[in-house]
Amino acid sequence: MVIYLSDLYIYMSTKENTTKFNKDNNNFNERTTNTLNQQQDAINKTLDNTLNNVKRTTDEATREIPRYSQRIAEYQEQTVQTIRDIASDCIEAQKQVIGSFQSQLDKNTNGVWNLYNPQRIAENHAVMVNNFTSYLLNTANLVNNALLSNIRIYNTALEQTRDNLKACAKTNANFIQSVSVNSQNRDVNSSSP
Repeated sequence: MVIYLSDLYIYMSTKENTTKFNKDNNNFNERTTNTLNQQQDAINKTLDNTLNNVKRTTDEATREIPRYSQRIAEYQEQTVQTIRDIASDCIEAQKQVIGSFQSQLDKNTNGVWNLYNPQRIAENHAVMVNNFTSYLLNTANLVNNALLSNIRIYNTALEQTRDNLKACAKTNANFIQSVSVNSQNRDVNSSSP
């Protein structure tokens, strides 16, 4: 058996290159795995931070609910008080008007003032003030009912959005998992002899 040095060199070079290739390939795989792990850790950390921010924000909003409820109650009380003040001011003005009519009647028992009956005028004004007050209170109740209805509708829409996004996220996760499994199956099938 004759071995030429040039053949030995080629054989040794090939063996070294194969070993070097395997070492380089292992290093590449390790670097790739490390990079992928770092990326996954970074993604998980970002998503966890986002979840913590959402939790903090919703907790703050939950703490604000009593303050919002108090404001709504204050606005409703203020509305009722304003209506009460309007009715009171109208009644006071009517009293002054009736008093003025009465004093004119006392001064002129004969003449134009006899055509007006102060009692009847007072009754008409009282009915008008009562109707106006009822109108304002009914309007305030309508506004409050509309506000509550809109809040209910908003909550229902928000719940539906949550359910839809949950279903969409589940569908996306299932799709990604199926693509990943199919990809792994193809890799296994292609590497099999």
